[in-house]
Formats: sequence, structure tokens, C-alpha cells
Amino acid sequence: MSRRVAGVVRLLAACLLAACSASAMADTVADRMAESLRYQLTSAARSWGGSAFDWTDLDAFYRQRQYRPVWCGPGGLDQRAHLLIAALRHADREGLDPGDYHVNGAETQCGRSRPAASAWVDILLTNSFFGYSRDVSTGRPQLRSTDPKWFIQAPAADPVKLLEAALSNPDGLARTLQNLPPPEPGYRRLRAALAHYRALAAQGGWPDLPPGPSLKVDVRDARVALLRQRLRLSGDLSGAAAPDPELFDAPLQAAVERFQQRYGLDADGVVGPLTRAALNVPAAARVEQIRLNMERWRWLPRDLGTRYVMVNMAGFDLKVVDHGQAVLTMPVIVGKPYRSTPAFSGRVSYLVFNPGWTVPRTIAVEDMLPKERLDPDYLSREGVEVFSGWSEDAERLDPAQMDWSRYDKDNFPFRFYQPPGPTNPLGRVKFMFPNRFGVYLHDTPSRGLFQRSVRTFSSGCIRVEKPLELAAYLLSDADRTWTVGEVQAQIDTGETRAVHLPQALPIYLVYWTAWADADGVVHFRDDIYGRDRRMQE
Repeated sequence: MSRRVAGVVRLLAACLLAACSASAMADTVADRMAESLRYQLTSAARSWGGSAFDWTDLDAFYRQRQYRPVWCGPGGLDQRAHLLIAALRHADREGLDPGDYHVNGAETQCGRSRPAASAWVDILLTNSFFGYSRDVSTGRPQLRSTDPKWFIQAPAADPVKLLEAALSNPDGLARTLQNLPPPEPGYRRLRAALAHYRALAAQGGWPDLPPGPSLKVDVRDARVALLRQRLRLSGDLSGAAAPDPELFDAPLQAAVERFQQRYGLDADGVVGPLTRAALNVPAAARVEQIRLNMERWRWLPRDLGTRYVMVNMAGFDLKVVDHGQAVLTMPVIVGKPYRSTPAFSGRVSYLVFNPGWTVPRTIAVEDMLPKERLDPDYLSREGVEVFSGWSEDAERLDPAQMDWSRYDKDNFPFRFYQPPGPTNPLGRVKFMFPNRFGVYLHDTPSRGLFQRSVRTFSSGCIRVEKPLELAAYLLSDADRTWTVGEVQAQIDTGETRAVHLPQALPIYLVYWTAWADADGVVHFRDDIYGRDRRMQE
């Protein structure tokens, strides 16, 4: 909604009053308000409110009410109006801007002696309900459009039907307003974190840690006292005051490690450049980061499912949730920034033991072809088979006999295939949830990469640290429980085999750079794909 709407209230009310005085012959206040409502909802008057108003929804809503007002009567605003106004004025609790909903001054414009102005206030409040209900439940479309790689379908919203249902019984509006935000615990915990970090920011935040040599245990430095203050404010350091504030002692080292774990840094207890940079991000910036991630929660379905898999790309982790509890978690590797993993949802329906890898053309042309030019034995050493094309009867070729300098992205007809084996990038098992992006979960022989704090190494697919545990969980149901040993036995056969799950599970690939865990501990991560930055801009 445009902020200019509030500025035209008095002008519009005066125009409406003049119009109604000239044209309306109704005898009662209610009739005059109905005439005012009807007039305002005509195309001639719409230009005053412009695109800030949902004119189609407003017209549909009031027409089925015979243009009777909802919020504003002869005696002023009714109780439901006060309830709505209170919710709109506290929209900041949901990470929204109360100024977007234009309710200031509504009380003074409504009453028996001002039917035209009362009609305008009624329309204004209805329009504000429409906008707020959409924003807080399904997100703001203009923000969703800033992320071209977010493909999870937002829940549908019909504000007209929602308001009609809310008005159908005495306490319906109160329940509706309460139930508008996402119901997931992850959203509610972020809402609590928002209030906490807003309070920190309002109190001045925390001090910056000046540059200098790294701070670590047993070091004495004047900056250590500032570090203590900083970590106390964020809740990472507790307990009694240190006898020597400028000495980096063991309790302070443990506090630094807690901070580093919350921010996805190497938890070595040393305050080097990366840790200092994270410490110096202002509290106000963390408030905005929390708000952005609350917004993304609104882009998810209202019901994620009883059991589901969620991959957080920015957090480099996967969790399996069963009845609200995380029953399995593990680190993951995600797409490189220039091949970022998209955010989308699907259903994990089967897995493949000992998979082969048909190399995507992009990887073949951009990654493998340059390596083969530099090292003529690269493809053979990696066990990559080369075929003349993509048809079933394509001829297998000897890569050593090819003049690879003749080919580039514009004339590359070949198909590369890597059979199952110890060097296959997919490892020994892959997890399939068919999608248009060709993205799936899989094992990897490059186990050491899971020890890195930033894990953007793939070409878009998700590499999982515990593929056997994940396979055992997904294959189990009430009739049979798989063990990790049984999964390993399937792999040890060497046979490529697809196994369908007893029940397909929803999977969500999301992008959280801020979240609060089940204990309420708030975590932050770097904006690896620049998606926060685009939303802020």
C-alpha cells in the first residue's frame, strides 16, 4: 500500500460529503453511509486511492453486503474495528511496517455526524485488513519477486472470503487475526528473536571491536574488556565478572566458541578477522535479517506435513522432522554461488543404490572439457565414458582419440557418463524427488569437505554427510525398520538398484540466514547467494 493514501483522507471525505449531499436522498445515517460506500467504490472515485487499494476485492465484498459498513457505525468505531486497528498497529511484531496500513486518525473520522467520512474509514479499514492478511500470511509479492530462484508455491489467499468468515460470528475476527501468521514453531521462535534483538538495538546495540591482532586464550589486551561486554549483550557470555577483564581466559574462550557456533564459523575460540567481522555487525542489521527470514517463512505452505525433510542452503544443513521433532540432522554441501541451488519443494519418492552419473551438459562443457584439454588423461583416469550423442544407440568413443580443441559449448554433441564406483561424484546412494531443476540429494566420496564451515562446492545438487542413516530412515515404516547395516549390504552388492520408499516424504529446499533452534538460541549465517541483499534493496 502507498503511504500517500493517508494524506488524502480529509480531501476525499470532503469530496464524498459534497457528492452525497448533492445526490443522496436517503433519510437515515446508515442509508447515507451506504450511499457513500457505493459512490466511493465507483470507477470515478477510484483514482483518489489509486493502486494502493484492492478495488476488485473491495467491490466484491461490499456488493454482497449491499454496501453496509463493517467497522464504522453511527456511534463510531465498533469493537471489531478496535481489534483490527490494534493488530495493524502491532504489525511490527510480525516484521511488517504498521505505516503500510494507514489506521492513524480512523477514530476521529467515524461517527453519526460524518457519514461520508465514516464510509471512507470503513473502506480504509477493510482495505487494510485485505493487505495485512495477505502480507502476514502469504508474504509480500514485491519481496518474493526479488528472488528469481524461489520456486516454492505460496499458499493461496482469498481476503474476501477470509473476512466474510471472520465476521460470521462474534469472536471470529479475533481468531482470524491470531491465526494469520505462519503456525510453524520456527516462525514463532523468530518472532520472539525479533523482539529481543529490537530491544538490544533500541538500547544502543553492542560496541564494535577495534582491529588488531587475533585475540585468544591467555592474551592480555584492552580490547578483551570490549569483547566481554559484546558477548554478554548477545547472551554468549554469562556468569560472574572476571577478576581481570582484559585477560582472555577459559570462560571467555568458551563464550567465543558459542558465538562462532551460532554464526557458522570455525569454533576455535580465537577472535580473528572473520569472527571480529561477525561480532561487529550492528544489532539493527540483525533485526533486518530476522525480518527477511520471517518473510520467507510466509512463502511456505501452511502445512509442511507430519514428516518432512528440510534443507537449509544458507545453513548448510539437513534435518528430518517427524511430528515437530528433528529426528535426524546432518551437514550438507550446496551449490556454488554461480550455480546456486534453487529453493523449491518436492517429494522424495525413491532412492538409487550404486548410481551411475549422466553428466549434465553444462558440467561437461564448462568443467570437464577444459580439464581434458589440459590433461588428456583426465576423463580416462576418472572413469568417464564418452558417447557420440544422447540417443540409446549412441556410439562409445575413446576420449584419448578425440581432438577436444575442436569443441566448445556451441558444438558439443557428446554425452559423458560415469559408471558406479569409488570415484563417482554421486557416491553410493542418491535420493530422488523428481523436479525440473535436476536437483537431488546424494552421497559423495569427498568426505573432507563436510569439515569446512562454508560448503558451497556442488553444481546445484545437495551432498549429504550421512547418506546411510538417511536411507535407513526413509526406507523404514511401521511394517519394517531398516538398519544402516542393511543399507550397507545393499551397497556392497555393487548392483545399481532403484528402491521406492514406502511413503513419499515432502522435501523443502529453503534459504534461512537467521533462525532460532528448539531451545530459542538464535543463529545467523552469511548471505551466500545474495538473496537477503536483493530483498533489502
